[in-house]
Amino acid sequence: MKENLIIAGYQGSGSIHTKSVEYFIDELSSEFITDFIMDITNDGDKASSLIEKTQLGEIHASYLLSSYFEKILPEIQILDLPYLFNNRNEAYNSLKSDLFNYIDNKLKIKNLKLLGFWDNGIRHISSKIKLIKNLSDCKGQVIRTTPSPLHIEIFRKLGFIPKPLDVRDFKLAVEKNDIDAQENPLTNYWNFGVYKKQEFVSLTSHIFGFCLFVINDDYFNKLSDLNKKFLIKKSKETTKFQRRLAISEDDILIKKIKSKNLKIENIDKDCLEDFKKATNNFHENYFQTYPHMKEYIKI
Repeated sequence: MKENLIIAGYQGSGSIHTKSVEYFIDELSSEFITDFIMDITNDGDKASSLIEKTQLGEIHASYLLSSYFEKILPEIQILDLPYLFNNRNEAYNSLKSDLFNYIDNKLKIKNLKLLGFWDNGIRHISSKIKLIKNLSDCKGQVIRTTPSPLHIEIFRKLGFIPKPLDVRDFKLAVEKNDIDAQENPLTNYWNFGVYKKQEFVSLTSHIFGFCLFVINDDYFNKLSDLNKKFLIKKSKETTKFQRRLAISEDDILIKKIKSKNLKIENIDKDCLEDFKKATNNFHENYFQTYPHMKEYIKI
């Protein structure tokens, strides 16, 4: 008899996360009957509610940006330290067994099990006002950030006026043109329709973002040993699939953005160094608070 598995997300049909869940579902089809709630924000729920819904077993598995897990796992802020990684390979190599097992064990205390670190894209800044060419260009712009206290403080330090919003409320703010700027991977800039309101994109690459793909731990533990192994195997395969999509998508989206005659530019080396210097204290503060986490990042 097949197991029933409910999976939920917060992005639409064009998202690589949605495509990855669909791939996962297809791979599981021999042993699981699945129900996929593609975007819970369409029903008025906040994206952040995915964590509690998964913990309580209302849904069994979900994906969500790592910063939303700060309340139950503050050490996860390590993935949001600005300019921690220089490239994707560096980031991927740091997310291997030691850090994976550490995060997995911490999440189990909260009735969650880690299935994979999904690539949520390299984060950049867009604006309806101007390209960001130096720190002075940030000053006074109202920027949507995630609700993460770390994200809020990072952008305040850069000179922005942070406006933290859950994904649900962010989409509404974009439609109403209530914000000057936002920071996100290009996939969200495009798929959430931000490009229709904000024509200036500065490729700041300030954070290599990751989603946590998780499952309710009680649900997982009730599975047969064979189904546990099967699900873990397919989770690893799905993570590889998802990362391949993420890598290829950036080039595709840059071409799409340019085709709309939007302004998209890399920030120059001097500006990049200014951004790094302005935010370096967040590294110092984090590792003073969590000195043991240094052993999990190999860069």
